[in-house]
Amino acid sequence: MAVVPTDKWLDEFVYARKSTKKDELHSLQCSILCDHLVELFQDGLSEEIHYSLQQQGLFLPDETVDVEHLKQHNVWDCVQQEFIYLQKKWNGPTIPIYIFPITQQQTMTNKNGVAYPQALFLFIGEVETQELQALFAHEYNHVCRLHNLKKSLDEMTLLDALILEGLAESAVKDLYGEKWLAPWLKKYSATELLVLWKSHFLQNLQVEGVEKHRPFLYGGELPPWIGYCIGYKIVQSYRKKHSSRHLLFTSSKDILAGSDFPLQ
Repeated sequence: MAVVPTDKWLDEFVYARKSTKKDELHSLQCSILCDHLVELFQDGLSEEIHYSLQQQGLFLPDETVDVEHLKQHNVWDCVQQEFIYLQKKWNGPTIPIYIFPITQQQTMTNKNGVAYPQALFLFIGEVETQELQALFAHEYNHVCRLHNLKKSLDEMTLLDALILEGLAESAVKDLYGEKWLAPWLKKYSATELLVLWKSHFLQNLQVEGVEKHRPFLYGGELPPWIGYCIGYKIVQSYRKKHSSRHLLFTSSKDILAGSDFPLQ
């Protein structure tokens, strides 16, 4: 399986929404979109999956959804072709790929993605073809890396998470150039990154569990997106000294050890 025809689910939802009361739209969206996903997540409930997808960017039940526009731009075909290409390039797994419109409440970006070991989700608005390809490449790189790590999300360390993001952005740069790199990757100087690395990251590199990594990746008390920047710089500095042919299979510890970031 690869790209799932979620356009059919969306058509069904848009049609059913016309005859549904406003206070029932949430349940309607949950049933039409998320009942299909229960088997993906062990012991997952449609309501829990629905909430998680909305946190990632799924459009709200009462928002306008232009499914025809996405079809006209060949969104599903584009991602399918990119999957075929990258699966061969990276020797990656076959997983289901779900595409949905992004919520209009997301004002910072017109796209988002989330990767699990067993599936990949894309939430998109008005995007250029190469922008869509870059988004998919980032997330599918995650899937390939997770597949090779053979760890659950709860077993991943903070170091694994940093390298995961660094590898994905490096892949985007290789495939599509710097134009589609995340803008915050140039936000901090090398000196700023090293100071925060020594003061906040070094002693926490073995912290396990993706939820515990969020403050380090996205910021809060720390600067925004700082973990993404550090992970990218680790991978890029490693690549200056070593071959990048087998990076998806190289351990996080080896990548760190071969980078410019100190181990103590």
